[in-house]
Amino acid sequence: MTEKWSKIAAADGQGFVFAEAGEGPLIILLHGFPDTPQGWERIAAGLADAGYRAVRPWLRGYHPDTIVEGRPYDPVTIASDPVTFLDALGERDAILVGHDWGASMVYGAATLYPDRVRAIVPIAIPHPTLLPRNPSTLWAARHFLALKMPWAESAVRRADFAYLETLYRRWSPNWVGAARERSLADAKSAFADERSLSGALDYYRALPLRPVAELARPPSIPGLVVGGTSDILDRDLYERTVGLLGAGSDSLIVEGAGHWPHREGEEAFLARLIAFAGEVNQADSASRREDSPPS
Repeated sequence: MTEKWSKIAAADGQGFVFAEAGEGPLIILLHGFPDTPQGWERIAAGLADAGYRAVRPWLRGYHPDTIVEGRPYDPVTIASDPVTFLDALGERDAILVGHDWGASMVYGAATLYPDRVRAIVPIAIPHPTLLPRNPSTLWAARHFLALKMPWAESAVRRADFAYLETLYRRWSPNWVGAARERSLADAKSAFADERSLSGALDYYRALPLRPVAELARPPSIPGLVVGGTSDILDRDLYERTVGLLGAGSDSLIVEGAGHWPHREGEEAFLARLIAFAGEVNQADSASRREDSPPS
């Protein structure tokens, strides 16, 4: 079955390509690398069944219709993309869920635009201020340097994108089955377009070697921080991230999962996401009642 993708442009000319399901409070699902929004399909359907509007856009650069010539991919710019997307949709705010680069974006968006983000669900990436800079971590994250190189496109494309298969095995050694193979195939299909591969790598090329000062402050809003026990980063970093976020924050650690804990433990993740979104809705409703003047 062919998915239905919609196109929309923001006031600044930035284009977005997205799929959506359901009606209700808005939840935006942001993918990472090497991945596509197709990976959110079952989760989006589950959110729709639970009474939410689940929208899953292609990250800027991953789809040809999202590429704007000359527009940068630095961390502050991409952190603004979720809010630019909200503006294009005509929406005030949303819960932002993000995996990998999507996680970096939701941290950044919540820090820069806290009044536009109701809550965040970062997946597989702890808050950047907690990332250790020791030799073992730098080696585990060596792809950050490799994908900055001038020859990165040819290296990724070589032998039917064998490099992507290497990343999937390294980052999620226990993930097997049809869902994994489809995610990998979808990523290969997207990157078969040279423009999309270049756009995806531009995130790495634009990432500075030092932390970005504007994004260092943790957002003071609720968060559900999701990680696995077999990823390249230690689980305690996700649990420590909870302490940096606002009241009502929590963690979900999927045992045995690697870098795709939301896919490797999809049922548990979806159930916890729905529960968390309900908690956010209840807290928002209580806050509105407290702020309302007495009748």
